[in-house]
Amino acid sequence: MNGPHSLIKKVGITGSSGNIGSTLQKGLSRNYGLSLYDIREGKRLCEAKFTKVDCAQKDELDGIFDGLDALIHLAGNPHPDAPRQVTLRNNFTATSLAFEEARKAGIKKIVYASSNFYHQGAIAKALQEGPRQQITLDMPPTPLCPYGESKVFGENLGRKLSQAGISFVALRIGWTVPQDSPVLYDSDYMRAVFCSHRDLVQAFTKALEVDTDFLAAFAVSNNTHGVFDLTETKEKLGFSPQDNAEDYF
Repeated sequence: MNGPHSLIKKVGITGSSGNIGSTLQKGLSRNYGLSLYDIREGKRLCEAKFTKVDCAQKDELDGIFDGLDALIHLAGNPHPDAPRQVTLRNNFTATSLAFEEARKAGIKKIVYASSNFYHQGAIAKALQEGPRQQITLDMPPTPLCPYGESKVFGENLGRKLSQAGISFVALRIGWTVPQDSPVLYDSDYMRAVFCSHRDLVQAFTKALEVDTDFLAAFAVSNNTHGVFDLTETKEKLGFSPQDNAEDYF
């Protein structure tokens, strides 16, 4: 958590009105001073300044991250079946512009909401054929849609930023839902990649505090039928998920 010696005190969250952003507002506000950013003004769930911004518009970003220690970048179109031109604008262009503005603002750390869709093809194969071996962080990306491709793009930008002195953590997030339960969306896929709210908040907290140049990690619960090997994530991020999709049924 944010202790007395933490370098991270002021944290911005883009996409703060969305599903993950709403969970992080509630989960992080006790330990960090938050600044919220979104293309639409959603419900604010904590005491924080809100700025309406379209991250795909360069002129709207000018100076808005000044004074922050860290940026959590969630903004983007979350739909795997979105038209390619929508994903290009809201995921590729917006991410590139937001990262550049963070660099200009002198931000120390970026935590990027990557996705299990980074491994989309490998997950599909594991669910169909059975996981001969669990998916590890160093396996090649296997996106099958523009959304997944955008997450590979974002992680690659992060590697470049890490060489310029910004600490970058890419969290390959499973499936987290507003109801904080896998039951309504029950499927083999959900049981494999479910991420509870408290596990999600823990993963982002660890990401804000970990000392690293670049780190990719999984943000999923400790699911009985999981497809990800969490060994490296637990060791390097210090993330210890508490929940299990099977316990909800």
